[in-house]
Amino acid sequence: MSLVLLVLLVVLVLMVVCVVLVELVVLDVLVELVVLDVFTVYVVFVVLVRRIRAAV
Repeated sequence: MSLVLLVLLVVLVLMVVCVVLVELVVLDVLVELVVLDVFTVYVVFVVLVRRIRAAV
């Protein structure tokens, strides 16, 4: 019976580790996307300001 419990415990630990790794990867991707979005918005804003100044 203890062997079954040990196997269950190992499986549970592996599942938790997998979930944590997946969440870390997802968070990393989300952070990179947010940084990319902020950078893109900043570049577009700067280009628009320069166009408006050039037009004026």
